[in-house]
Amino acid sequence: MKSITRCTHHTVRAILASAAGILLLSACGGGEVPPSAFPGITVDGSSAYLASNTIVYKLDVQSAVENWRFPTIPDTANPRGPFSGQPIKFGDTIVVGGSTGANGAYDKHLYGITEASGQEAWRFTPPGDKGREFVDGAVTDGKLIYAPNGDGNLYAIDPAQKENNQPKLIWTFNTTNRLWGKPLLVDGTLYQGALDHKLYAIEAATGKELWRFEASSAPIAAQPTLKDGVLYVGAFDSNFYAVNAKDGSLKWKTVVDGWVWTGASVTSDAVYFGDVRGKLYALDLATGQRNWTYETRDTIKAQPVISGTTMVVVSVDTNVYAFDLKDIRKDATGKVDFNNTKWQNITIGRRMYSTPAIVGDAILIPIFDGDIKVWMLDVNTGSRKNQFPLPPPATPAPGK
Repeated sequence: MKSITRCTHHTVRAILASAAGILLLSACGGGEVPPSAFPGITVDGSSAYLASNTIVYKLDVQSAVENWRFPTIPDTANPRGPFSGQPIKFGDTIVVGGSTGANGAYDKHLYGITEASGQEAWRFTPPGDKGREFVDGAVTDGKLIYAPNGDGNLYAIDPAQKENNQPKLIWTFNTTNRLWGKPLLVDGTLYQGALDHKLYAIEAATGKELWRFEASSAPIAAQPTLKDGVLYVGAFDSNFYAVNAKDGSLKWKTVVDGWVWTGASVTSDAVYFGDVRGKLYALDLATGQRNWTYETRDTIKAQPVISGTTMVVVSVDTNVYAFDLKDIRKDATGKVDFNNTKWQNITIGRRMYSTPAIVGDAILIPIFDGDIKVWMLDVNTGSRKNQFPLPPPATPAPGK
């Protein structure tokens, strides 16, 4: 299968035919089932929750010791997963969605996992014969959970109420194509991008549509970012958009070199994101003008993450890049040179599609394939601090 970085617009229909087509199946170490879903990591206090292929883990952030895994033992009679996207915490449960299996089958369930023990507390199944992949996780306001699904529906559910022995479905918002990015939830409004080329504003309490943005000519598969009343989001038409959150009107758009599937990160004056050709962009927040660019060697799907003045970007090229946002040295064309990054870690050796999490001076990076599920690097230097799972104990030398 061709990498998405080499695909032209003539292949868009084939690429959008299934989530599995995007996920770039590959063999991995340890005899594990080849991954077919994007991993996701969320940190809450001293614990991290990792959805990685067919297992959800709870681990200690500092020691990288595993506290539990779900399911504890694979159950062939009642298989679960693979799991995709960032888990979220809802009360005393961890919520994560099933996704697309290597054989193309779907785990159509959204799971609630007891935070203390790792046991299944509940599961939600979209009604009827609907329900496909949960690609990017869900969001919550502490009252309801809002879960976008590959069947084109955004589901609002209430785990505090039960209906047919599962969380009660409060409302459903229907689009005309798949939902591959989670919504942004701010002040009672959900902003949801869809593969039907639209960005929707939805009232969280009722599911009522407030407005829709229709200027994109291709799918919107990333979570929008909001800053000072403006939404920032890219699309598969190689455009990046600034949209007024109040009414959905276009503020500006900028043409970039590849499809955009990353969420964006913003500072007081710039917005940062990558494209599927591996280029990283810094645009002026007010005008959309390019401030600078940097080229990696493969797709950037993960959102850049910022700690202080350091921005870290991971790429499918297996490298991690850090930039000092107060010391960007670019040439006359606006390009940042390989040698002008703050630091690079080129030792990971595995593809990275998913957004890292920063905790103190550590950055936790979920890995798409391989025996190591998370690398923990020093955010200031890029040096390795730890890994999950931990390496096996060293075998004592004979006679010791």
